[in-house]
Amino acid sequence: MPNILLLGKFKKATSNFFVGASIAIGILSPIVFTSSRALADYSQIGIPTAAATTLKTLANQGITAKTIAFAPNGGWVILNGNNGYNSENIPQETTKLLSTLNKQKSTINTIAFTPSGEWVIIYNGNGYYLSTNFPKDAANELKTINQKKSTINTVAFTPNGQWIILSNGGNTANFSTNFPKDAVNEINAIYKIGLNIKTVAFTPNGAWVIFPANPYNGNTAYAYSSGISQLATSTIVNHYKAGYRFINIAFTPSNGWALLDLNPQQIQQQELEKIQSYQIQAEAEKNATEATLNSIKNIQLPLLK
Repeated sequence: MPNILLLGKFKKATSNFFVGASIAIGILSPIVFTSSRALADYSQIGIPTAAATTLKTLANQGITAKTIAFAPNGGWVILNGNNGYNSENIPQETTKLLSTLNKQKSTINTIAFTPSGEWVIIYNGNGYYLSTNFPKDAANELKTINQKKSTINTVAFTPNGQWIILSNGGNTANFSTNFPKDAVNEINAIYKIGLNIKTVAFTPNGAWVIFPANPYNGNTAYAYSSGISQLATSTIVNHYKAGYRFINIAFTPSNGWALLDLNPQQIQQQELEKIQSYQIQAEAEKNATEATLNSIKNIQLPLLK
């Protein structure tokens, strides 16, 4: 039974998912940056310096990173907005595709790397680009989801190359044949209580983290294996208690990690922007209706003889 925190209830682990898994960074303190506008937050430790600097820059600009992915060679990609990205030390073809999607103003959903360095980019809901030697079974599953016109939200890989693909807003999960049973059981349990899956991430030791989400308001809880560091665990717990909404978590090949989330101020700001957007849309529809009615009133019908 993994450690689990769902709907505010915390339970201790009764067994380790991977016996003997250890993380050497547990004695350090997390580096946490918050923008001066209090609109973008993240926590990280042990990630490449350039990636940490980029997260800080985005946060200071009030820009929330939506995804961070680490390649096995130390490369990384950070996605923000619809098609913004920053990257370092990733395959040239991947960089070109990200640049093309950005110029086309396509929406870049997510990016993921396999343990062997293969990659996938998901864009415009269910479109995708794959590296040449991307796992065939995962490629076939992506093709099936694409043909169904379902949105592909997340792709994640275990250290030994097993995979999971989340689609339909996270309410559908497809696994490889030998995907860890403990994680499958946890995901099924989450689905049974009516939550979606927002994020699944694996450490290089094989421990996993799952962020469930309320399908109606996007609020997140979390479930995690006992193999992740106490530092990562306490950061997640503290942010959850403070009312943060988790976006994504990713682990480096050397057990560093980065947690992306929204602080309460940003959640409130986003909700306000939604309300304002609805009000603007409603006003526009009202004006269009009034204009149509006025045009009808002004129609001059011919007199009957």
